[in-house]
Amino acid sequence: MLRQLIITLPYHILKCRHIRRITSTTNIVTKPDLSAGAYQPKLVEKKKVYENWEKYELFAPECSSSKPTFSMVLPPPNVTGKLHLGHALSCTIQDVIMRHKRSTGHNCVWLPGTDHAGIATQGVVEKHLKTKQDLTRHALGRDKFIKEVWKWKETHGDTICKQLRIMGNSLDWSRQVFTLDAKHTLAVNTAFIHLFRKGLIYRKKSLVNWCNALKSTVSDIEVENVTLKGPKDIMIPGYEKPVKFGMMYYFAYKLNDSDDEIVVATTMPETMLGDTAIAVNPEDERYKHLRNCRVIHPFRNDTIPIIFDEFVDMEVGTGAVKITPAHSRIDHEIAAVHNLPMIQVFDEEGLIMNSGRFNRSKRYDCRETVVNILKEMDLLRNVKPHQVNLPICSRTGDVVDQLPKEQWFMSCSELNAKACELLERGRLKIEPEKHVASWLRWTADNRDWCISRQLWWGHQIPAYKCSLDLDVVWVAATSEEQAKQQASKILRAMPDSIKAERDSDVLDTWFSSGIYPFAALGWPRTSRSQDFRQFYPLNLMTTGHDILGFWVHKMVILGLEVTGQLPFNKVLLHGIICDSKGAKMSKSRGNVIDPMDVIEGISLDKLKDRCKEMHRNGLLTTAELDKALVYHHANYANTKGIPECGVDALRFTLLSQDIKSHFVNFDVAMCHANKLFCNKIWQSLKYTSLSYRKLDKLNTDVSAKDLTYFDKWILSRLAEMVDVVNRSMDSYDFHLATKAIRHFFYNEFCDVYLEATKPGFDSLDLRVGYAHAHTLSACLNTSLRCLAPFMVYLTEELIPKVPSFSYNFIHNYNDATDKYWDFPLIRDWRKWKDPTYEKKVACLLNTVKLIREMKGLYNISNKTKPCVYIKTDDTLLASDIIHNKTVVCNLSQCSDITFEKDSRTNYVTAMLDADTEVNVQLVGEDVEIAVFAAKSKLEKKIKMLEDSLSKLEAKFSSGHYLTHAPEWTQIVDKERMLSKKRELQELQRLM
Repeated sequence: MLRQLIITLPYHILKCRHIRRITSTTNIVTKPDLSAGAYQPKLVEKKKVYENWEKYELFAPECSSSKPTFSMVLPPPNVTGKLHLGHALSCTIQDVIMRHKRSTGHNCVWLPGTDHAGIATQGVVEKHLKTKQDLTRHALGRDKFIKEVWKWKETHGDTICKQLRIMGNSLDWSRQVFTLDAKHTLAVNTAFIHLFRKGLIYRKKSLVNWCNALKSTVSDIEVENVTLKGPKDIMIPGYEKPVKFGMMYYFAYKLNDSDDEIVVATTMPETMLGDTAIAVNPEDERYKHLRNCRVIHPFRNDTIPIIFDEFVDMEVGTGAVKITPAHSRIDHEIAAVHNLPMIQVFDEEGLIMNSGRFNRSKRYDCRETVVNILKEMDLLRNVKPHQVNLPICSRTGDVVDQLPKEQWFMSCSELNAKACELLERGRLKIEPEKHVASWLRWTADNRDWCISRQLWWGHQIPAYKCSLDLDVVWVAATSEEQAKQQASKILRAMPDSIKAERDSDVLDTWFSSGIYPFAALGWPRTSRSQDFRQFYPLNLMTTGHDILGFWVHKMVILGLEVTGQLPFNKVLLHGIICDSKGAKMSKSRGNVIDPMDVIEGISLDKLKDRCKEMHRNGLLTTAELDKALVYHHANYANTKGIPECGVDALRFTLLSQDIKSHFVNFDVAMCHANKLFCNKIWQSLKYTSLSYRKLDKLNTDVSAKDLTYFDKWILSRLAEMVDVVNRSMDSYDFHLATKAIRHFFYNEFCDVYLEATKPGFDSLDLRVGYAHAHTLSACLNTSLRCLAPFMVYLTEELIPKVPSFSYNFIHNYNDATDKYWDFPLIRDWRKWKDPTYEKKVACLLNTVKLIREMKGLYNISNKTKPCVYIKTDDTLLASDIIHNKTVVCNLSQCSDITFEKDSRTNYVTAMLDADTEVNVQLVGEDVEIAVFAAKSKLEKKIKMLEDSLSKLEAKFSSGHYLTHAPEWTQIVDKERMLSKKRELQELQRLM
């Protein structure tokens, strides 16, 4: 028996089922309140909604639970950073996964944290001190500077955490981690000491990436290799005028015992001051006679050998290569094979050393001097444009040098072998599989990892240089006393007689973030940590594919060594965020989009003002400012800025693209369209609520046999959508899930089913109305639950307001006892799936679609409501139309459908298929003129489509396009081609 409609709200708020609900014995009965005429993000995405989630600890796991566990950690963003679209993409992917897992019965923990970000944070504070107080860190001293950084962190470090909350991320903030807090510092020191004692961390002199502006080594990820196709003047920090790059310099070395010479080519002529050999290929006929010969170095009072090595490419340059072991990794390796000396010719300040008259001059000033002197000595043979890859520090814009420096290194070869083996055995899975090759390259690279940095902000290396007279030993310890105790055993002396000095360097940030997955869960104090025992290893690590080697690799090898197991068994890698045209977002391109601007909206003038302010503060160069202004005008002039879209539309848009692609495109226009989709959902619930009121205070028994033609169809389509969404969620194909939800809501539920229910609700047959009511309730409840992980605020607002009966024979969600909103599972909906029935209804709907298309082609307005005559041999279709004539007329906006032709009526005709002809009445028009005009318009459209298709097909027949066009370009073009083919087929049937 159906009762009067009520909605029950436990306590004062009902939580989405992927969020813990707040329970109480008090039930408040209320009517649906959808007073807002249209969906407004600011009203729905209220700040207090998230505050309540936190207040009632809705994201915390259950301490004792028999549910299967699921755990993740958020890749920690920089503490001084702000949310960018890359963060927004990554955290939305993880939040959708986490909410889905909670709603399918898992006990989940998702840990938030922020990274101290040594280089970035130190740079920000240094710049702040220089601008505001005209102070340098060296003027302050290390201790005072560190205090200033902590002050900055306390004032500005929570910005990104607040923005993560705005995005609706269901993180357990009670477990928040900062990579410089006491617990994490303990973990870092413990890991370092463990690795040191096992001999995996050691100290040696080797070539490192050196940034003069930072006065520190930098990791490979901080080095951006910029390709210059020819000469270009670039401003380098510390130089008053630009330095020219992109030139190849050819100069000669004279043989020691003859007048012959050998010409070498280099893009860095100043490094010849440190040359210790000339290398040629042993198969090169031009130089075979020079075996055992030496050449005269023009600026040193010595000679250097000509060596033969197969690494030299005979086809490049002159086939003779200068060897500078102190400033080139390749040359350093060659030098080790041939026992060549290493002469360092520029120091940590970027000044020339060990070079006589050139000493103390700046490197690039010296370049000009060296070239001029070589010319005077008649040794310069040529200078011409040449493509070069310039290593630029992403933090400072300085050119990165290779310098020999004593540093701390970690040996990776043994752990790499384990990491590779575990992947090959299937213990570690990487999705998508296309990135496995990259993993194998990283684990095959057995170069040692330089883990020390010459910074002040970070984890100071827990190592001491202990000396007794001339004897020196390095030990790893957390205090001076411990260091002396350890050193005393090695030096065989009393601890008090030993001098211990702690290394002033700090650890690479990737080291501290590499232990993050287990340190965040309580390691090394595992016996005291319930979290570690319950949630480690993690179930999934999700991050961008660009840091697979820099972070994921480090977490795996460190986890294997210090915890004895993989830190996670599965890795999901997503693409890099790009703009709508597929260009990677960067300041240099001017196409960076602030997600907060998308959420809140911003005018074109405010965008311009902010860019100018960033330029005044030194955050944008003049060139970057100009490009940003041009980009904004080109993309947002028509809309006068970025329109307000809201959080839910942003989240939904980010996951509407294939996240497994190499690049993930973001289009503001699509995001705004998804805001309109939110409004469509809002309006559908309003319609449902209003329709229910027509059934108020009525009692009617209904069952499945009372479901109408369109009730059964929409339930079958709902079951299909639930099936697609579940399969897509399990395989992380979120774009297929969002597509299925959007298609169901827009194209089937709203465009067809809602319209099909209007005659039923207006009829006197109460069973029809109640059958519609049950179906509407089931469709909205189920589809909103499918949507809930993506649109967290809208579903939070609407799910409790879906009109429902105390018992729904279609599907009953037990809201009173369940802790979470159940995620719809296909097992609960499979009984409603009926492909045969769907195919039957599709034929009827195609008829409706054809009528609409014909009305559009012949400019027949809906006000006219023409008659339609259908000639068909398909008796099933005819029967369906007859029994659903009222609905079909409503959907197609026609006055009547008949199967008998009225000879007095003028018709225009189109073929539905081989068995069915559709004729639409043409009122007040000359048929011949109307047909001619329509045919001309149709032919023009078909011609344009055919031309467009030809161009796309020509692309895919081009081998160059298939091998060189980016993956995202080919995907977009293929979708366009398929769409145009479908459109062409539909137009051709109108002919």
